[in-house]
Amino acid sequence: MKILLTLPGPDLASTDFLRSGTVVHVPAADSAPDDALLAALLRHGARALITTRRPADTLLCAWAEHTAGPVHVAYVPSDVDPTSADPASQAPTRRPIHPAYPVHEFTLDGTGLDAIAGALARCERAAALARPVPAGTAPEAGGPREAFVIGAGVVGLVTALHLADHGYRVTVVDRSPAPGTADWRAYGCTHGGDDARMFTLTEMDIYGNQDFRGEAPEWFRQPVEKHGWLALDPATLTPREQDWIEEFESVPSWLARGYNADVFSLTAEAGQEWTALRARFPRLFEDVALAEDILRVYADPDHFRASLERHHALGAVLRRLSAAELAREYPALAAPARSGTLVGGILVPGFTVNVHRFAERAIELLTGLGARFHWDTPVTGVRRGADGAVTGFDCAIPVPAHAHVVASPGVDGAALLHGTPCEGRIHGVIGGWARVENRAPALRTSLKVARRGHVTEDANVTVARDGDGREILIVGSGYGYTGAAGEPEERQLAALRAGIADTVERLFGESDEPDASSRPSDNYGFKYCVRPWTATSLGLYHAEPLGPGGALYVVTGGHNTGGFAQAPVTARAVLASLRGDPHPMHTLYHPERYPSFATGA
Repeated sequence: MKILLTLPGPDLASTDFLRSGTVVHVPAADSAPDDALLAALLRHGARALITTRRPADTLLCAWAEHTAGPVHVAYVPSDVDPTSADPASQAPTRRPIHPAYPVHEFTLDGTGLDAIAGALARCERAAALARPVPAGTAPEAGGPREAFVIGAGVVGLVTALHLADHGYRVTVVDRSPAPGTADWRAYGCTHGGDDARMFTLTEMDIYGNQDFRGEAPEWFRQPVEKHGWLALDPATLTPREQDWIEEFESVPSWLARGYNADVFSLTAEAGQEWTALRARFPRLFEDVALAEDILRVYADPDHFRASLERHHALGAVLRRLSAAELAREYPALAAPARSGTLVGGILVPGFTVNVHRFAERAIELLTGLGARFHWDTPVTGVRRGADGAVTGFDCAIPVPAHAHVVASPGVDGAALLHGTPCEGRIHGVIGGWARVENRAPALRTSLKVARRGHVTEDANVTVARDGDGREILIVGSGYGYTGAAGEPEERQLAALRAGIADTVERLFGESDEPDASSRPSDNYGFKYCVRPWTATSLGLYHAEPLGPGGALYVVTGGHNTGGFAQAPVTARAVLASLRGDPHPMHTLYHPERYPSFATGA
C-alpha cells in the first residue's frame, strides 16, 4: 500500500517512516494545484493521502476512478489549528464521492509526528478492514451444522466449546496422545508447557520497534546467552528463517503502534468474552486455581513509570503501589521490595488458571455436549485441486462431508498451512518453566515481573496447585527463536534456565523446589514449550471456501504469548465466519495484511 504524505511538518528523515518506501514524502504537493496533486498520487500509485487540506471532490473522484478501488485521505480540519499538538477529536467525514469506489476520510490531530503516525495507521487499518474475506453459510440458511476441529490446545478447545454451544456437531482431532498420558515433549504448548496461563489486557503484544527515531531490535540475531532471543546456531538459519527475521525488523514504528492498538482492542473484546464464558460455563473455572487480578512488579523506575502511563491509557490500572506498599501488603514480596530489587507495582485486571485442569474441564464439557475426541490422530496434509481449492484432508479419521474444518495448528502444523497465505509465517519461540513452593507467607496474587535488560525480561509467576492440591508457584519466562522447525541449542536453553533461576532466587530466595507430586507431569526441574509466533507479532486468521455447500476451511494461530488470552475472541471470530458474519479479526489478522502493505499493493 503506497501512502503519499504531503505535510511539510517535522523532520521525517530522522524517523523510520520513509525507510520502507511505502510512505512517499512530497511536501511540494501540499500546496500544489489539484491537477498536480492528482498527478503525484497517480505517479506513486498511492492509495492513501495525508495532507494539510481536504482535496476537492473532483480530485478524490478522479483518484478513486484511476485507482479502481477504495482510497483513503487524512487532512487537518479547517477549524483546527494545524500546529496544535492535541486538538479536539474530529469525527471522520464520509460522503458518496464515487459511485463505485469508496473514499474513506479521516481528520488529522495536528501535524506532529504522533498525528502523522496515527493518520498513517488509520489509513493502513482502513485498507485492511476493507479487504474482502470468504464467508460461510449459517445452518438456518442451509449451511453445514458440523465442525471438524484440528488441534486440542486451548484455542482449539475454546473454539470447539463455542461452536458446540451454538448447535454445531463437533469432532476434535489432535496429533498428540491424550493429555497427561505421555512425556511433556509429546505435546504442544497447552499440554506440554506448564499448568499455568494468564489473562491481562496487555498479554499479547507487538514486539517490534515502536520508537519513531529508534532502530529495530536485533533480538532474533543475538543468542539468548547475550540477552537476545536466538536459540539456534546462526549458521544454521535457513533463507526462509532469515527472511522471517528481516520481516520482523522491517515493520515501521508507526505501523507497530497501530498493530499494537489492534491487538489490544481484540484482547479487550476477549476480556468481555471471558466474562461471558465464565457465566455460561461456571464448571470450566471450578478447581482450576483461579486467581483474580494480576500484580505487575518492576525492577527499574523508568520502566515502572512508562508502564504505569501505558496502563492508565488503557484504563487498566486498579491500583499503583510503591515499594513500601508492596512490602506491607504482599508479605511474600517484602524482602525484594525492601532490598530495592522491586521498586513498585501496578495491580491490573486479569486472572490466572491451572491450564491443564482448565483443558480437562473443557474436554468434559465438550464430551457432555456430544463432541467426539480422537487423540494420536494427526492431519498430515491438505489436498488441493488444480485450481488450488481444498478437496480433502489426509487424516485417519474421515472428515465429515460438508463439515467446516477449523485448524489451530500451533508450531507443528506446517502441513495444514500449505497452499494458504499463512504458509511459512508461523515460527517457534520457546518459553521456559520452573516451579517453586509457595511457602509462608504465601503469595495470593499472580505476578508479572518486569526486569528490563534481563535474559528473562518478563516473567509470569502463577499462583497454582499441583496434582495433589499443594500450593506452588509456576514461573514462566524467556524467549528463544527456534525457527520453522528447529531444536534449541543446549547452551541457549541453559541461559534461559539460568535466567529463570535468577528471577526465582531474587524474588523467592527462601523457597525450594516443590515436593514430588503424584501427577507425573508435575515433576520436572525445567522444561519449555514452543510458542507459535509471526514476524509481525499479529495473530493469523485465514478462511477459504471448502466445497460448494457453504463450508469453510479456517486457520487460526500465531498468537505469540496471547493464545490463551485471546482464545474466546478467536472462537467468536470463527463462529462469525461460519455463520457468514463479519468480525474485525478476519481482516486485522489476515495473513496478507503486512505483505500487501510492504509491497505497495
